[in-house]
Amino acid sequence: MHLKIAVILVISFSIIEDRGKTLTQKLTEKAKAYYKTKYGKDSSTHFLGYDITEYPGRNAEYKKIHRKKWEKYYSCLQDQEDSFGNHGSATPEAVLGFQCLSIRFDCKVCISPLELSQKDAVEWYWTPKSTNKLQPVEYTEHVLLSSDDKALTIYNLQDSHTGQYICFLGKTGMSPYFLTVIDGSLNIEQVYPTSSTSNPHPAPPKLITQHNVYIYTEWSQWSPCSRCGKVGKIFKTGYCTVISGDYFDNSEDNTNKIKTLKSDESGSGFELFTIFKLGIPCQSHILPSSIKYLDEVQNRKNEIMIGFCKKSCNDDVVFEVRDGNGRVIETANNSAGIYSIIQGIPPVDPDVKRKLIYAAKGEKIILTCPGNLNSDAPVQWQINSKVLIPEIISEESKNRIVISVMDKIIIKDVHLTDSNIYSCWQNRELAGTIRLIVEKKIKLNFNHHIMLVGVASILLTFFYFYLNAFLGRKVTTQTT
Repeated sequence: MHLKIAVILVISFSIIEDRGKTLTQKLTEKAKAYYKTKYGKDSSTHFLGYDITEYPGRNAEYKKIHRKKWEKYYSCLQDQEDSFGNHGSATPEAVLGFQCLSIRFDCKVCISPLELSQKDAVEWYWTPKSTNKLQPVEYTEHVLLSSDDKALTIYNLQDSHTGQYICFLGKTGMSPYFLTVIDGSLNIEQVYPTSSTSNPHPAPPKLITQHNVYIYTEWSQWSPCSRCGKVGKIFKTGYCTVISGDYFDNSEDNTNKIKTLKSDESGSGFELFTIFKLGIPCQSHILPSSIKYLDEVQNRKNEIMIGFCKKSCNDDVVFEVRDGNGRVIETANNSAGIYSIIQGIPPVDPDVKRKLIYAAKGEKIILTCPGNLNSDAPVQWQINSKVLIPEIISEESKNRIVISVMDKIIIKDVHLTDSNIYSCWQNRELAGTIRLIVEKKIKLNFNHHIMLVGVASILLTFFYFYLNAFLGRKVTTQTT
């Protein structure tokens, strides 16, 4: 009924001259907003609810967009067919994630432009490490589905996210991802670029000849800058990976581009690597023990590289609504929490996490930021308004308190004076707080010899009274 009224009014007022054009435009925009809210369409949506680029008519620009969309789809289908190889099977991927950071899984199913506009066309499923049951992924404030390409992004990774993930389009599913989440502060080493005079540098690939496998470092992208307007910090992580020599290309001295698939023939290495042609992380839960505990694998560390950055603070995201002539008719500053009705319901910001920790005096404790603002930006710690600078706090505490390269506070010998509220920040916004309460530890010193004598005395006393009661009883007989 709303549709019919909108169409009739638009046609009726279209014959009115300049004075009536403003009203026509308003009615058209209202119709667009209604269908945008109902169907979640993009900015190229006709006010009747369909994507204009899917029915371009004689519009040359829309024809070009239409052609590119479908060419991209058919190119994806061709690449997908080529990746199957002679065996006709897709290649699964084993990846490693670090706690509190994020990971992104691209949907490997080719999605046509028509299916991409449908919100529920693609579904993600996963199998936790502890079970063998495939179940739908539950989307939360840290587990998000991209509306653009249906990619799955998990922020603030935890051990519980370890498992197998797969994307489905209807009944069609492609090769899965096998994710293992580890504590990034363990078995990690800070390295410097090869152009730097500081050491150590990233470890080069290494061949284990007896098994025909290589060990190399798989690097992530640089993280966002930790602050704006001033010099901040960025980092990227690299994790140890094992790959078959038959699928490894070491022709380039570039740690970000050393992985290249070769022929589909079986190699002389372990059989598992003929399936996982892209390699398996050294700390993956699916890597066989026979490989995981090789000396070369055990001695290879994960790596982290830290750099400096500077960005402007003008990061306002402004959404604009334009009419058919390209004129701006509405603006909404999303950064200020203002959204247009055409955008639909905005995503929910992650909550500020709070945590209470009790510790005994003299213990070693590690403080990890309990929250995450859906960003891999480095964490900055504060006590009240005082910023904790790693170099200064390490020097003042004589190395008793350090902030690790993974932005965790490590207190090696906690004191009563360490009791405080520690806050962690990302991009100038509060992500979480930890209230640390340190108490005196009551120690009870037992003399084991005295305790044994006491226990023996109690047992002998009990045995003595038992014998007296047993031997002193009267025996009676009954005659008939």
